[in-house]
Amino acid sequence: MADIGSDHGYLPIWLYLNGKIKRAYALDMSEKCVERCRLNLKKYNISEDVITPVVSNGTEWLEANGVMPQITDITVAGLGSKSISEIIKNAGGVNLALQTNCKAGALREFLLENGFTVLGETVIERKKRTYTIINAKKEGEKNI
Repeated sequence: MADIGSDHGYLPIWLYLNGKIKRAYALDMSEKCVERCRLNLKKYNISEDVITPVVSNGTEWLEANGVMPQITDITVAGLGSKSISEIIKNAGGVNLALQTNCKAGALREFLLENGFTVLGETVIERKKRTYTIINAKKEGEKNI
């Protein structure tokens, strides 16, 4: 799996520790965030061969390094709808878990207008904030 905008790497770390994944890439465009992820990997005694922290804007590193064919799932959380839409616009053949920090309706509209199928949606309320998580997929070959 690839966690885009991973920041501290907590999502792939949790997924790995709970047996949900065997391999992940934690991507963030900030070197500082990637370094925090590395520290958390050490804290939980997880090898960078299992969860690889990478400085990357979206999926650029995955594409440039030929890793994309191995990716089955992509998560993008905590970004705006417009940023998420730009990252996933060519995301055919992978399962997407998306959580926007604003305008969930705009993200949903983008998905439907661009050939994605919304497989499920969950709304979570925490500390007086509402979070919408959308599971979507665009059939076809992996074409990111």
